[in-house]
Amino acid sequence: MNNSGRPLSLGGLLGILGAPLLTPLTGAAGLESSISVPVIHDHLDTLPETPGGILLLVGVQPQDPGFGELLVRAAENGYSAVALKTHGQPPESGIHDSAPLPVIQVDDQVPWLHLDNLITAVTSGRPAGSASAESYGQDLFVLANALATATDGAVAIEDLDRNILAYSNLERHVVDPLRRSGILARQVPDMEKNIDQYRSVMLTDTVVHFPYDPSDGELPRCAAPVRAGRQMLGSIWVIEDKEPLGPEAESALLEVSRLAAVHILRAQNAVDLERQVRTEWLRSALDGHGSDPATSARFGLMEGLSPVLLGFMFASETAVGAGAPPLPLTRQLGIAAEQYCSIFHANVSALESGRVVYVLVPAIRSEAAALRLASGATAALGARLGHQVNVAVSSVGESPGTVADLRREIEDIIGVIERPEPGREIAQVVSTRDVNAALLLRQLTSLLGNQPRLIHPGVHELLDHDARTGSEYRASLCAYFAHTGDMAAAARSLNVHPNTLRYRVRRATELFGLDFTRGDDQLALWVQLRLAESAAG
Repeated sequence: MNNSGRPLSLGGLLGILGAPLLTPLTGAAGLESSISVPVIHDHLDTLPETPGGILLLVGVQPQDPGFGELLVRAAENGYSAVALKTHGQPPESGIHDSAPLPVIQVDDQVPWLHLDNLITAVTSGRPAGSASAESYGQDLFVLANALATATDGAVAIEDLDRNILAYSNLERHVVDPLRRSGILARQVPDMEKNIDQYRSVMLTDTVVHFPYDPSDGELPRCAAPVRAGRQMLGSIWVIEDKEPLGPEAESALLEVSRLAAVHILRAQNAVDLERQVRTEWLRSALDGHGSDPATSARFGLMEGLSPVLLGFMFASETAVGAGAPPLPLTRQLGIAAEQYCSIFHANVSALESGRVVYVLVPAIRSEAAALRLASGATAALGARLGHQVNVAVSSVGESPGTVADLRREIEDIIGVIERPEPGREIAQVVSTRDVNAALLLRQLTSLLGNQPRLIHPGVHELLDHDARTGSEYRASLCAYFAHTGDMAAAARSLNVHPNTLRYRVRRATELFGLDFTRGDDQLALWVQLRLAESAAG
């Protein structure tokens, strides 16, 4: 939402980023449509449904066969625009004039990753009902252009990590290779001399000037720190092309640095508030309270899309240290898991609950896609945090109302992960499909515990006899059933002679009135004995 209460529009985005970075090829039609997130197109993947998305057509040309059909599918899937590069070729106006949604031309020199980061920076981190990423991003870009006009030099506004938050785009200003590469990568190149320059800026409250560097062609420039009280937030840099800044220009630079501090703080607070609101919404959804459709849609959860829930947890208590509270490292896991999943999917929400981090992906194509995401996450997070991470993967949900059911499914899977069957190893990525038998047995254990009359009287007698006399009728019958009646294999598993096992099976039928000549009776008896075996273990 912007200050007028309207969502960020495509025209608003173009106004912020400006030409020649983005140029509409279809005129003004559709520029009033609301936008959400950028989505990179892969022709081998199914086109995801992304309401308000901007589809980045990497490697696609207007002359390609099927281009018109791709535009139609993008419009049907809710996209507000598509973006492409023409690589010096003239666009075919006949296609664009009749396009079902706006087509935006991207400057050929701009890397796709940089464009994706730019659009994400403008569209992310806006709290509901207040100033949005549009206003924050626009304010910083407007400040950069205003300062560039006042100082007659190219301007860049950076954060403490030397990420470029905004920059001037006035064509008359000269730039050098350092400025150009920084803008394209959205980050200042990592050079040893930059460390000394930034240290000089951070230690002063005034403007610091740096001369021309003939070794790499860096033009003379000056910089001022961006602070909020004692808190350092970043810096502002101006290229001094013709001559050093005079007193009035330096005053303008210092004034803009104070204004930039306000906008950077507001942007950071907006991101924190958005994360908090998103977390509380997810907590409510996982608890089964739900939310109104508009609120759910704001976080990407809508009818017709298939959500999936992931449950991340460390493989053992040693990840947090003996006796140490798990929360700090779990918080790191939550941040890392959310960041990783957000690389591949839009509108990802995360919530830390005890030792488990829940990550909701509101739209995913299939169970296989969810498993691929989880597998990649275990490797990346394990390497990043230094501890093995396990992931429970839910089924693919059918609607927003199934989120609470997905949480119960994750909890059931985690129960199996934490208490695996004896002799069975659990993989790092586990879905219901992998532990279906264990989940079914747990449910049946609960059922039989609440309904003891469902247990065959002979099973009670057999278990009591084993407990009193030390006999092994339960283990013998379970081995017999597990090996589908193969006496030799079952006897080997028990380390007894086959004749001994035959005798035990026969005596069990005589002593306890058990009859398993029919398949249903055999299944029911095996389940009851198997559950007793689990309880005993």
